[in-house]
Amino acid sequence: MIEPLPFYPTAIPLAFFIWGPALVMLLFWLVGVWAGRQGVARFLENDWNGFTVADVDKLFAAYGPERRAKYRTRVLPADIACAATYAIVGATLIAGLAMRGQPWWVAALCGGGWLLGGLADIAENLSIAKLLDSYPKVEPGNVAFASRVTKVKLVLFLAGTVGALVAAWLVFKPLAA
Repeated sequence: MIEPLPFYPTAIPLAFFIWGPALVMLLFWLVGVWAGRQGVARFLENDWNGFTVADVDKLFAAYGPERRAKYRTRVLPADIACAATYAIVGATLIAGLAMRGQPWWVAALCGGGWLLGGLADIAENLSIAKLLDSYPKVEPGNVAFASRVTKVKLVLFLAGTVGALVAAWLVFKPLAA
């Protein structure tokens, strides 16, 4: 007798494990394109080593008032939307894996990077908005917080990307057998 495939809940379909991460990567790329079209290079948000008050002051001075306004009103909201999306995808990965019988710790390792990374990205964007709002006065404490959150976000986003690949492997592995 042929063994039937194990039951998979339809609340989170299998296709989500491909299209959810694909959406995250597409939005990540589109926000970069949008920032480039606005003339606002996202140097602070992609700095693995962190940044200092001097870095922020130099960058914001180079942008000038028009590009700082575009950064604040156009680029940061788009980046917050992207961050919220990948946090939601991370949470859905966790739920989807748990529904399919994976232990919570495995599910959390796979989706937690994007869930926590998205929240860190939102905190980073809000702190950069605060820096933009208070410019030309740049508070060292605000810069230090934004810099730390940026580093955490970058590590978690990378971990989330690996976790999404592992999640896809875990949910499709039984189908190949």
